[in-house]
Amino acid sequence: MKEKEAAGYLTVYLAMSLTVILSLFFTLIEGARMNAIRMQIELVSDAAMNSVLGEFHREMHKQYDMFFVDESYGTDSPSDQRVKEHLEKYICENYSQGGYIPFGYTRTFTGLQTDSLEITGTRCAADNDADAIRQQVYAYMSADQLGKITAQVLSDVDKFNGLGLESGEWQNRKAENDNRMEEMNEKADKKKTEIEDAGGDSNVGGDSNPAEKVDALRTTLALDQVLGTGRSISDTEIDTGECLSHRDFHTGTGLEPDNTHDYDRADAVVFDEFILEKCSNYKEEVKQGKLSYEVEYILFGDRSDEANLNSMALRLLLVREAANCIYIFSDSGKCAEAEAVALAITTVLLVPEAAEAVKAAILFAWAYIESIQDVKTLFAGGKVPLMKNSSTWSTSLTNVLSSSVTAKGDTDGSGLSYKDYLRVFLFLENGSQKNYRLMDVMEMDIRETECNENFRIDWCMDAFGISSVTSSSFGYSYPMKREISYN
Repeated sequence: MKEKEAAGYLTVYLAMSLTVILSLFFTLIEGARMNAIRMQIELVSDAAMNSVLGEFHREMHKQYDMFFVDESYGTDSPSDQRVKEHLEKYICENYSQGGYIPFGYTRTFTGLQTDSLEITGTRCAADNDADAIRQQVYAYMSADQLGKITAQVLSDVDKFNGLGLESGEWQNRKAENDNRMEEMNEKADKKKTEIEDAGGDSNVGGDSNPAEKVDALRTTLALDQVLGTGRSISDTEIDTGECLSHRDFHTGTGLEPDNTHDYDRADAVVFDEFILEKCSNYKEEVKQGKLSYEVEYILFGDRSDEANLNSMALRLLLVREAANCIYIFSDSGKCAEAEAVALAITTVLLVPEAAEAVKAAILFAWAYIESIQDVKTLFAGGKVPLMKNSSTWSTSLTNVLSSSVTAKGDTDGSGLSYKDYLRVFLFLENGSQKNYRLMDVMEMDIRETECNENFRIDWCMDAFGISSVTSSSFGYSYPMKREISYN
């Protein structure tokens, strides 16, 4: 009886224990399922978003070492919807069960499906004054040792600004002297008329301004002065109306993704070095592109290579003229030469009081002739000191009187090269305009490649966010938000 009684107790105990154990077992299974659902949603979403970023535009990376997703995917109709479709495809494939399915049972342990998916934000190339471009430039250029270049550029810019080479001061001084020369010409003509009326020699006088031919030279095309009329340069033209900097361009939502490497916007020197490395200029053909002189386009924005190069030549002439004026007006020897010629001219014209104006006119013309020679040297691949001295001055007063310079520029020398002047001009250029014109160059170059004729850089993104709701066939529903970028 006791043995039967003990067996009964054991049966009841095991039955009650099994109920508790099964409850705990099923609770653990359900808890594991809930955690698996959360984990799978996060992993699948991250995998899908990374897969979208993995579809970066190959030409952008090949030519400019930048990572951007082209939202057109090679079509002529870019949109966030295309990105969403790619996301949905990757998510669906990761939720679906693959491989051998025993007994025809198709439901997985989590049984997940996406109920809704939205793109909540994007950051595109042109957003916030090209933040994405400049951050990626910084990330790319941070591997280079730019300290020496940076110090040199900043030093050159400080000297450039300190001398006021683009202030227009010397142009204003020349304009004032031209007015004095006109007054002198009027006086000379009046005295000549008086002599003729008195029956005197009507041939008295002569050329009142020996710099007149040089002044006429100033009005000709800058490239004609530097390279001559028989020059051989690129004749490529573009339709600037199609460029990003001239059209209404697309922007994202202003998404500011987390930046795990703390990349800043590239500062002016770093950004300019990137431009010089990736873009062609008159002296360096870095790559084949739509335009041959891309850096000059970024500086001046004209529609043709010739126009941009002419603008560069003209700016160099004006800068060199100002620098040369600073020196020549302080050189006592050259001032004495000009004064001797001026006194001779004004004596013949019977207006000796105008000697100082004629002297100044000669010095201005001399500085300009020297400037033409300087720019010839820069275009030939040589170097020119920012400030001249007696040993680096290359023209004579004879060049002024004949209004001519040597046929070619030197290919050596010391000082600043053509590329160095590009560095200075880029540093001084307006930041936003420089950003957008660089994107013009990127866009037109990529459109030259196969299957990219409809490429638009303003529809290229490097970060986006999503909001999704995922449900499980076991009765669970989970909302989630995520953001991702190229870190």
